[in-house]
Amino acid sequence: MKDYGYKICYRRKGKNKLKAYIVTNRYDYALWRVRWLEINKRDHPLGDVTWVILPITSYLEYKWLWRGCPF
Repeated sequence: MKDYGYKICYRRKGKNKLKAYIVTNRYDYALWRVRWLEINKRDHPLGDVTWVILPITSYLEYKWLWRGCPF
């Protein structure tokens, strides 16, 4: 299985749907970002949410997630 990158998703308390928050190419950056978001919960507008890191496994999903990237 080829990983095209990782997406960080969040789920609000009491909801079932995951929403993509950020897309990155490196797993260590995704871990760092989730740790930072968990430490700074009170400063973040989303509040108390559950963070999930998911791999991007298909080329079509990769192209769809990066479609609006300005560079």
